[in-house]
Amino acid sequence: MRMLRALAVPAAALLLASGLTQVTAATQAVAASGAAAVVQAADTDTDDGDTGTLTNPTMATVVAPAAMSTAGYSYTSPVDHCILYGYEIGATCYQWVGDDQWVVDGIANGWAAVVHVQTNYGKDRYCQALPSADGWGKCNYDHVEGKCVRWQMYELKDGDTRNFTGWSAWYGTQYGYPC
Repeated sequence: MRMLRALAVPAAALLLASGLTQVTAATQAVAASGAAAVVQAADTDTDDGDTGTLTNPTMATVVAPAAMSTAGYSYTSPVDHCILYGYEIGATCYQWVGDDQWVVDGIANGWAAVVHVQTNYGKDRYCQALPSADGWGKCNYDHVEGKCVRWQMYELKDGDTRNFTGWSAWYGTQYGYPC
């Protein structure tokens, strides 16, 4: 399955990168200046329980930030400061401040796009996208800070699953950095 990956920073600096390295205009500027790191906002939530199952995921909620288009599918990040992974079946974007997992269905084929979010402390969470015509939706989780999450997507219809993607890399729950 084809995959596009990007680290979302303010929309003007969004850059899709391939391979294992994620590069943005902001990180290039920091490297050129000799600074040690890009300062990101920290997340300070506590953990909540597992939500949904493989065949009965939690439905994403409709949210329409002013800066995002809610119509149709796009490989563009729905909000600033989230980690975007795009696949043929849809896309997901992890926003570490607030622990929001955004998801969008990429194909209007009767199958629902679902993102499976896994933590490195034993939690599994499932978030089903809105119907593809309704655009981006999100599930709000409350991950333990200082831990890591990863995700994969798949399609679901009437309890049947298909088209599982590979797992993303692990990302920190507090600052969104790779673990």
